[in-house]
Amino acid sequence: MKRPFQKLTYLYLLVGLGMTLFLVHCGLTALTVTVPKEAKANETATFYMHSGAEPNIEEPNTYTTQLLAGIMVPKSWNARRNAVLTYTSSKGNGTLRMIPDSETEPVSGLSWHEAAKKMFGIGPNLIDDFEWIIYRSTQSFTFVNNEHETADLSFDVKVECNVGSENMLVSLGFYVGSSIENLRPEDTDYKKFTFSDPLEIIDGEGDLIDFVNPQLGTVQPVKSLDNDIVTLTFDAGVTHTDLDDMDEIYLSAKAFDAAGQLLDEISTRDDKTKLTGVGGKKFILDLWPRGYFDIQKESRIAKLEYFYTDATGTKKVGYGNTDEPFTYTFRCE
Repeated sequence: MKRPFQKLTYLYLLVGLGMTLFLVHCGLTALTVTVPKEAKANETATFYMHSGAEPNIEEPNTYTTQLLAGIMVPKSWNARRNAVLTYTSSKGNGTLRMIPDSETEPVSGLSWHEAAKKMFGIGPNLIDDFEWIIYRSTQSFTFVNNEHETADLSFDVKVECNVGSENMLVSLGFYVGSSIENLRPEDTDYKKFTFSDPLEIIDGEGDLIDFVNPQLGTVQPVKSLDNDIVTLTFDAGVTHTDLDDMDEIYLSAKAFDAAGQLLDEISTRDDKTKLTGVGGKKFILDLWPRGYFDIQKESRIAKLEYFYTDATGTKKVGYGNTDEPFTYTFRCE
């Protein structure tokens, strides 16, 4: 049995104020993603999605569906609680509601948000601290075969969302689709997604979280307390450093409290401070900060400053391949 349509070509998508990236795919008239180059922490940013349809429908010559729109943003934005999505269109205006977690996406059996993340991933971001959130229009839309030839079938979706309190450089994700089609892996006509150019959040708190650029040194998870296990990674393949071709890499680190007072310093080169090679030029060290440093029970570690060194301790690499230390600030969700 033939499906009651051949193609409903969605969308060109417009988000925000700033740089524009044009992508063209089979069956897609145009897809544009525009994001601001920067936004201030703790303020609400506004994004706009612009979409259009070109219905090419077999009998019965109509196609009724609801608009789906999705955003991928850092978890720290708390977008589930503060993002507001509304839309205007030639077929009416209305609101998009977040699909409940309890509702499963029919193909994957996961929630819509989990299914979207599994399918679309995190794009060019190198650290995963993101969530996909999928919304559905409260109104249905009925399209007639070739209606786009005589009518404007555009949708403008307005997204208002607080960008959180943290300094960061991040690429955002966007999706538009049809509720009837779900998230079928083989479908390319009804689901369109892309990732933005980097957006920088400024005037915020904490160290800059750079999700986009390869880093010499990173810490996972992005947020933790001093009683959590963290993984430090040194990627010698990012650029040339004084530690090129070294088989043994060591950690030299200092722990500070919230007042900036030095609690402990460890700069020995032994099994405790030696990183483990994990392939290529990457080295990692898992550590429990409260057990790694010699600190009093009542003390709390607020920040780490650290370098990577060779076996002699004479060669060291800091943040951005400079003589400034890498830093990591402990903070909870």
